[in-house]
Amino acid sequence: MVSNTYTLAPWADVLVANDHAWWRKHPEAHQFSGRKFSANEIKGVERAKPCTFGSRGNSGVLALDVVRNLGAKRVILLGLDMHGTHFFGPYKNGCTNTTEAKRRIHVAQFKQWRRRNPGIEVTNCTEGSALTCFPMARLDEVDCHMAVE
Repeated sequence: MVSNTYTLAPWADVLVANDHAWWRKHPEAHQFSGRKFSANEIKGVERAKPCTFGSRGNSGVLALDVVRNLGAKRVILLGLDMHGTHFFGPYKNGCTNTTEAKRRIHVAQFKQWRRRNPGIEVTNCTEGSALTCFPMARLDEVDCHMAVE
């Protein structure tokens, strides 16, 4: 789960947010009971290693690095429409909102990640997403059951 989505799924196992500023502006996120990751050194947050883009990467790509590092072979993306602001709307707490130019860089980062990680099956289940480097599907069309070994 990425950034503010921890408020929607506090039961999740992992929270990923790459930006120093996000962690400063969301101190309550440090109370999240699951594992917390960033590519940056942030007190109380694990560093994601290896990670594809380091501190320059967007949190969505970093989340793919984290789940890959944790052993995932299949990933289902939700909420990455890449058209405008975040799914929860623009930040109103002083965090910087993503510009259109930065969003284009983020889309390119996802494309690079896919090329570098051909063994990970990623399906984008975000209807109308501009992120087209992964196969698209409706959530009700994919098998969401995970086999644990």
